Amino acid sequence: MGYIGNYILNLASLTLGGFASSGFPSARQPTRPLLFSYYVTHRCNLNCTYCCDGDGKRFKEDPIPELTTGDAVKLISILSRSADTLDVTGGEPMLRADLEEILSHAQHVGMRTVLNTKAIGLKERPDLLRFSDVLVISIDSLDEARLGELLGAQLLGPDGNPRPPEVARAVLDALDFAIQRRGATRTKVVVSAVATPTNLGDVAGVLDFAVTHGLGFHVSPEIVGTRANPALRNNLEYQELIGKVLAAKARGKAVLGIPEYLQGIRDFRPFRCYPMLMPVIRPDGLLYYPCLESKNAEISVLEAGGYRKALRLARARRGEIPACRDCCHIFCHMGLSLLQRHPCSALKEARYWGSC
Repeated sequence: MGYIGNYILNLASLTLGGFASSGFPSARQPTRPLLFSYYVTHRCNLNCTYCCDGDGKRFKEDPIPELTTGDAVKLISILSRSADTLDVTGGEPMLRADLEEILSHAQHVGMRTVLNTKAIGLKERPDLLRFSDVLVISIDSLDEARLGELLGAQLLGPDGNPRPPEVARAVLDALDFAIQRRGATRTKVVVSAVATPTNLGDVAGVLDFAVTHGLGFHVSPEIVGTRANPALRNNLEYQELIGKVLAAKARGKAVLGIPEYLQGIRDFRPFRCYPMLMPVIRPDGLLYYPCLESKNAEISVLEAGGYRKALRLARARRGEIPACRDCCHIFCHMGLSLLQRHPCSALKEARYWGSC
């Protein structure tokens, strides 16, 4: 089932009470995935200041065994029967030597691929562009010194010491390479920034760069645990930044996220979360239920043989999805939940995918 079909069935779920689309009675929780997020690894060679797994740790501090290449492609074949878009993330997914094979298989089985990465070394692995329909590069500042600080850069120089500026330059060089090659590979390039209390001016510069170069742009507030950094609440500079992002979107620039999402992260409005719009799969193939932040991952999608069966097993074990409201103001939760709630805005949003 593709994005449009699942979106319509989810609307029926919200309107009719859940039975029509989910197979579960009276849930009013849409459970048809708009896309899957597959954490291919928790490994990372950086130490970003804002990295958080929802439990106060960086992903790399929670090592999880990874599926073999063979099992990873089997998993993707199973997922392709339930949604047509695969978000590949980590950790740093480029630490997997088989990433090209994983992405190319996803395309082979008809999935649109989205790769989230810092992209260090992309020039040496150009096929990653060819196998990524959308390349999302995390850029939180265009200034090498500032970016190096935010990366907590720990790639080491010849003397064994960290080289933050060199690491930052490697990220920015990868972005330049992607911009130069995107036409040949027809890859849409998106720069994604995390807004923290210390880099708000930097994020504004990243937005300007994206607009100037015809890139997609995405912003999320820094999350501490499962909630937005409290220093961003009632922060006038932060509100001005999101206002600038909203203005760019109103001018038709390729800013990802419907206006309701951008307004929501500006004012930190409560929202009803629908976590199963983007089910998250761990590196070992286990399904998080109902979300990564819950840390409940007990059902293997591979062993279940299908996503719907895995979901039923997880739900039988853990019960109904709780009604979360004032937390997780990030795109994968808030952005998609509001997208599902606002079909008119969702229709308009489709054009941004074609403009970056």
